[in-house]
Amino acid sequence: MNTTKMTNKLILNLLIGGGLLAGLASCADESISLKDVNYPLYERLDTAGYQGYELVWSEEFDQDGRPNSAYWNYDEGYMRNEEAQDYLKDDPRTSRIEGGDLVIEAFKDPHEGINKWTGEPYHFDYSSAELTTKGKVDFQYGRLDIAAKIPTGRGVWPAFWMRPTDALEGKYAEIDIMEYVWGNTEDHNTYYVTLHTQATNDGLAERWSGNTSSPTLESNYHLYSLVWDEEMIQVLFDNEVVCTAEKEEGMTLDYWPFDQPFYLIMNIAVGGGWGGSWGIDETIFPKQMNVKYIRYYKPIEASVPGGGDGNVDDGAEYVVNGGFETDLDASMQPKVGPRSDIEYENALNFVNRWWVLNHNTAALTIDKTTGADDTNRSLKYSNSKLGNWYSTDMSMCIQNVPAGKYTLSFWAKSNQATAPLAVDLAMCETQEDMKLLYKYWKSLVKENGKTVIKQVEVGASGDLYCLTSETVGTEWKQYSITLDIPENILLKLVLKPHTSGTPGLNSYKLQTPADNLEFWFDEFSLKEKK
Repeated sequence: MNTTKMTNKLILNLLIGGGLLAGLASCADESISLKDVNYPLYERLDTAGYQGYELVWSEEFDQDGRPNSAYWNYDEGYMRNEEAQDYLKDDPRTSRIEGGDLVIEAFKDPHEGINKWTGEPYHFDYSSAELTTKGKVDFQYGRLDIAAKIPTGRGVWPAFWMRPTDALEGKYAEIDIMEYVWGNTEDHNTYYVTLHTQATNDGLAERWSGNTSSPTLESNYHLYSLVWDEEMIQVLFDNEVVCTAEKEEGMTLDYWPFDQPFYLIMNIAVGGGWGGSWGIDETIFPKQMNVKYIRYYKPIEASVPGGGDGNVDDGAEYVVNGGFETDLDASMQPKVGPRSDIEYENALNFVNRWWVLNHNTAALTIDKTTGADDTNRSLKYSNSKLGNWYSTDMSMCIQNVPAGKYTLSFWAKSNQATAPLAVDLAMCETQEDMKLLYKYWKSLVKENGKTVIKQVEVGASGDLYCLTSETVGTEWKQYSITLDIPENILLKLVLKPHTSGTPGLNSYKLQTPADNLEFWFDEFSLKEKK
């Protein structure tokens, strides 16, 4: 949470689909259970409500006890801003699931500790919790809904906010969905929304920000939402737009660092550079944040769980046997081998044939016991241990694809609750392109909703540029992306299991631990859109 004072840039009020749900109860009605409330639909010119979206991840907090360790990490100790609280790790006093809510609690707890950044003694007057999904659940584009009651009062500083999963050095980025402080308003019931970038931190641009008020922030559940795509970010309160940020043509990472995966942070701070500007009322503690649910939706085109192929039009298909339902002869079986197998013109030997780098105990086989979308076969990758991101490559080549608009899609699952997967699509336009190591091949990426070509300079460090980065779980889920493919003589699809990437960049990170991994893939498709 950046403590610099914020200024309003733009609050865009759009029509809300209340007419579509006329007569439905408001979420501010405390007599109605939150789970029974149908919120008004959010509308934008190109998106009517949740139409075109699918729920891909949620936390309903419906079982009392500890927060799910598959999704949540904890920050510990002193973190920032000269705040007065000590963040405790996995302590039921400060974080627990109780009565269908995630409860984060801050309470008076004077004790001595250490400022972990300086190593010097630090006195804490309070204890609290800060939970994050870092390394476990990533978010990029779509809609994120958080239904919650937040604490209010002088000196308390609750927040829902997001930071990049793999922060780029010198490129700051932060999305503050909700930050409450006492403030200078008469009723002290205002919370704030802000987007931070490297340019705003350097004073080169004005922050996108907004604020809104409600007298029932603490007493009633409200819906805090982030709606995010490649061109715009909007933050909403009970489906009313509070802040809008629009990407302008030519914006660099300094000005628009939001085309990458982010993780979620939820916390209650006490005091500090902004939260403590009006002092701390010690009599209000303990204070609680109650989160009823978190739900993450993505556009069907980007991610479709549990079935449905409405995102793929009836055009020509360029992947042969993408579902592995036809038996493969010996020459087309998946191969484990050295990178030289598939470099240069050797790539032509792997048209519609899968290959994986022979790192450690890597294996690539046809699994005849499980398949996606009610089928019985799939492609299985396994490895007892991964040591680095550049040893994860598995790939397959596609030939004779005319220029045009296509949907690339596949299904995937893993033995991990949450595991990243980076996807690259490399291209050779001419025979000369095939004379390069494939990390120097041209990469197709999407910027501002358009497909562009990027290429690492020969001799420079790096890898192919990332097309998309997804999060894979233990259930089959379909992933897809639509892009324009130019004239070419060969395409190479590269998957990096258990590896996160930043779309549009050529930086990757292996998620750890990386032991005894298994990934399954099925129903590969490159289909022309008509």
